[in-house]
Amino acid sequence: MLKEIILAIRAYFSAHRFILQHQLWKWMIVPGIVYAYLFVVGMNYFSQSSSFFIESIILRTGLKSWVDTLSNDLIGFFITMGSFWLWFTLLLFYFALFKYLFLIVFAPFFAYLHLRIDAIQNNTPFVFKGNAYRKLITRALLLNVTNLLWQTVYLIPIVIICTLPIIGWFTPIFTILIECYFLGAAMLDYSLASEHKNKVAAAAYVNNHKGLPIGNGLVFYLLHFIPIIGWMTAPFYSLIAAQLNTLEVKDNA
Repeated sequence: MLKEIILAIRAYFSAHRFILQHQLWKWMIVPGIVYAYLFVVGMNYFSQSSSFFIESIILRTGLKSWVDTLSNDLIGFFITMGSFWLWFTLLLFYFALFKYLFLIVFAPFFAYLHLRIDAIQNNTPFVFKGNAYRKLITRALLLNVTNLLWQTVYLIPIVIICTLPIIGWFTPIFTILIECYFLGAAMLDYSLASEHKNKVAAAAYVNNHKGLPIGNGLVFYLLHFIPIIGWMTAPFYSLIAAQLNTLEVKDNA
């Protein structure tokens, strides 16, 4: 799996060269600006709402008053750390919802961009085929809704566990890995659809090559630490890198 994670990370550099070579950057400007704006607004709102949610829980349950009466620094430390990791995990969960909203709304654009990329890679003229385009959009929508439901199922117990002392502090690691996996799986599926893999075969491919979606999603999230440029390019680099990965790593099973 480690080898595949490295391949997925390396694919981003190949995607950068591919974008420059075929002048695909022009397709990213407007959607990239929209994504960057929504990211800033969404994360600001989610950060504030999660802080208010945690504060409400602490006050309504009487936990704060109970800790104050104990005057125990160690217990106060555990409560503070637990609150922080709960806030961080909720923030990741909120970002997952934002991510799926973007993937669903922009599915028509991703499908169109993928078809253009596929034509370039096959060295054939781009011919828009409405039927194939609609099928790709429908498949992407169904996959993202399904992934959203499954990821929610996985994250709910993680949110509960993260409130436990010490053990819960490690839950964000699993949350990030789950986030990366599902994001990468969504991006890989566009290329797998073009290879005429049905949903079962595509799911088997992703399961057999877990490092590819994890590595793809990992770089996607790391790009968000680069203000503006990273926010604008992350989704599109992720899509192209995923396409290059499926061409490089064939499933021989």
